[in-house]
Amino acid sequence: MRHDSESLLETAIDAIHAAEPDATQISASTGRVAARLGIDSTSAINLSARSAIESCVDVQHMLGSYRAGTLSDARALVIRAHLKDCGECHRSNAAGPGKPALDWSTPQPVRTSAWNLRAFRWALAATLAVLTLTFFLYRAFWQVPPGVRAEVKSLDGTAYRISEAGDAPLLVGDKLNEGDHVRMGGGAHASLQLSDGSTVEVNERSVLAVGARGRNMTVAVDNGAVIVQAAKRTSGHLYVKTPDCRVAVTGTVFSVNAGIKGSRVAVLQGTVHVTHAGLDTLMHAGDQVSTNDNLSSEPVEQQIAWSRDLDKYLPLLAQFSTLQRRIDQIPTPQLRYTSDLLARVPSNTLLYVSIPNLGNFLSEANNIFHDQLKQSPALQQWWENGSHHNTAELDDLVEKLHQVSEYLGDEVVIVGVQQTGDAKSHPDFAIVADLQKSGLGDVLRTSAPSITLVDEASLAVASDPASNQRGPYALVRQHEVVFSSSVAILKQMNAQLNSGPSGFATGDFGKQITAAYGRGAGVILAADLHQMLHTASDLSHDSPAKLNALQNSGMDGVRYLIAEHRERNGLPENHVNLQFAGTRQGAASWLAGPAPIGSLEFVTPNAAVAVAFLSKDPAAIADDIMKMAQPSGNSDWSDAEAKLKISVRNDLAANLGGDFLLSLDGAVLPTPAWKAVVEVRNSGQLEKTLERLTGAIRNQGNGSHTHNIAIQSSQSDGQIFYSINDLTSGATVAQYVFANGYMIMAPDRAILLKALHAQSSGNSLARSAAFKALLPTDENANYSAIAYQNVGPVLTPLLTHLSGEAAQALSQLAADGRPTAICAWGKDNRIEAASNSHIFGFDLLALEALVHPEGTRNKQSGGSVSE
Repeated sequence: MRHDSESLLETAIDAIHAAEPDATQISASTGRVAARLGIDSTSAINLSARSAIESCVDVQHMLGSYRAGTLSDARALVIRAHLKDCGECHRSNAAGPGKPALDWSTPQPVRTSAWNLRAFRWALAATLAVLTLTFFLYRAFWQVPPGVRAEVKSLDGTAYRISEAGDAPLLVGDKLNEGDHVRMGGGAHASLQLSDGSTVEVNERSVLAVGARGRNMTVAVDNGAVIVQAAKRTSGHLYVKTPDCRVAVTGTVFSVNAGIKGSRVAVLQGTVHVTHAGLDTLMHAGDQVSTNDNLSSEPVEQQIAWSRDLDKYLPLLAQFSTLQRRIDQIPTPQLRYTSDLLARVPSNTLLYVSIPNLGNFLSEANNIFHDQLKQSPALQQWWENGSHHNTAELDDLVEKLHQVSEYLGDEVVIVGVQQTGDAKSHPDFAIVADLQKSGLGDVLRTSAPSITLVDEASLAVASDPASNQRGPYALVRQHEVVFSSSVAILKQMNAQLNSGPSGFATGDFGKQITAAYGRGAGVILAADLHQMLHTASDLSHDSPAKLNALQNSGMDGVRYLIAEHRERNGLPENHVNLQFAGTRQGAASWLAGPAPIGSLEFVTPNAAVAVAFLSKDPAAIADDIMKMAQPSGNSDWSDAEAKLKISVRNDLAANLGGDFLLSLDGAVLPTPAWKAVVEVRNSGQLEKTLERLTGAIRNQGNGSHTHNIAIQSSQSDGQIFYSINDLTSGATVAQYVFANGYMIMAPDRAILLKALHAQSSGNSLARSAAFKALLPTDENANYSAIAYQNVGPVLTPLLTHLSGEAAQALSQLAADGRPTAICAWGKDNRIEAASNSHIFGFDLLALEALVHPEGTRNKQSGGSVSE
């Protein structure tokens, strides 16, 4: 068969050669073509006999004869036709003889010297920086540290080491390396000391391994029970993993039991973070959690009954339980439903803050702790072994607060007042409280000597000193006490208290505060923003243009801000109400009314941060922005649109919907896993706009620091993905995809795929039971905006990059952080927000220690109480 095919091919080639025309046939054909073109056939035959015109080089050699008219008609016709098609030859002909033509062709890259010294230095520096960063990241997260992982400190019964070398019995003193597994026999018990100083008690028939990556250690419990005493660490974390959960700890004691049904974690001391099924649970001493609803709770005493150190754990656990129970029994300040101070503050009050008298609660909690500490040797040992600060200063501060609070009523009010007779002066502040008994002046002289005490007689003749020598002053009256740094405000407050009700409570602003008391007051913050804005404008002598901009923004119509916080049955309630004089206008109207927020469907339940909101029509927002830019900003707006080759309103805003989201949904290092989701109306038109926009940016580029960007597309599994690339550096700036009416953008495709999977599978933050449990209890089925955070787990990897007090503070933040959600909704004449979470969920002192560790140390160990 192959031979026949070769024979046929050879026959075909021979036939082609045989069909080649001879000279006579070519001459006849030339004559026929010349006749049709209307030229002399003899010239055509001469043309074919000469050298053929095969390239631009041949044409340019004949341009002189062409311009002189000495070429034959046939050659002139060929040259003329070529000049119409070739721009380079056309420019050479137009330049004339002896004049170089401009070269408009794409320049070829010029190879510069590879040993350009400056370029070499920068390249070397960049290479070293990348190598250094890679080295530290590798050491922090992926490097397998040298050395042993654990040592067998005690062993009862039989246990085995399972390694690549095979199985072998374990003995006391044996070292466990990376990759070694421990399998306990029936009735066996062992104690392991980890290389970081932690201790792990292992129960019978348990299987576990100890590994390390970077500065972190992990105890992987395949099955069985362990009790872990985690050592204090300055960096890194200890993790305990089971097949269905992970426990993150530092300096705590807890038990883990991994069984057929699932895993159970119980805390004996300190706090731990347990992550399972996409949920993160913060646990304190005495708490327990199971990964399976079918696995019911069991008393902690029974869970650790197998421990050889049961006698040590049980007293400590009992002390923490007792301490927590006693503190829970301290009566918190009752909600206040009326206030006699509200009616007696000045009528020109712009700011009103009411807080409960917490002196008794703080003092009782401190006394309970010290009482429990004296009675419990176990608690004393824990306190002495821990790295706790000296509490003498704190005890002194609590005591002095308690002494003062005994003389005060059930609330303390802070007021910001416009000074009488001067509407353009800065507001001053005062603190006022009812007195329930006499003698406060003597206490202040003793405990707070820096405060200047005045009475009504001395106040009448007093005057404000220089601004740098002001206050603090305390006016102790028969039934009230007033603190301020201004003598003038003390006089105004004194006169008002003497004259009785001011009419403030019956005014429009006062009625808003009265309604807040009616709902039960914990903490109330109320501000007359309209008057504050106009006072600030008068003080700064704003120009008519600035006043017009304020009016166009819609904020000129703002009236009051009313913020409330209360505790009901141990659960927080937070509510904010921003009121306007009429229908919201301008920027104040950009928040849309409550409706389903579809962008949340693209966020996974493990997200650290997610902020989503609904806006009114983006095209209308663009109109508002242009209105606010008038009159001076219109030319700048037009110039920007001309350079960008788009209409911001018609090409960009008009193609967007009103649903926007920004989230941190994944790891923070080495590249934060940010994600943006935007509702789109016409993805095709929006894509064309983005490509025109990037093209215009490229054309605007100049200088050595220019970064030319371009959009490139690729297809995978029927889905088109787009990447924004920096053509200068070769880096990918971001990637995005259009799906189900939204544009999802992220730093890499993996995050996009996770977002698409979360939306298609229904396993999203919006459908998470834990997320829904954080939403406030109210009549709203939907909201206009939601801000969610659960950054505790995200902070943990950052510990490996810090040390000292900053690491301790961050560790405390990670341990104390709780998920929170804040929801807002827009109405015609107001914007409201609510949350049933402890806002931010962090210990603010620990947060300050992270930012200002030196200052925090001073406060904790030697700060002035008067501060």
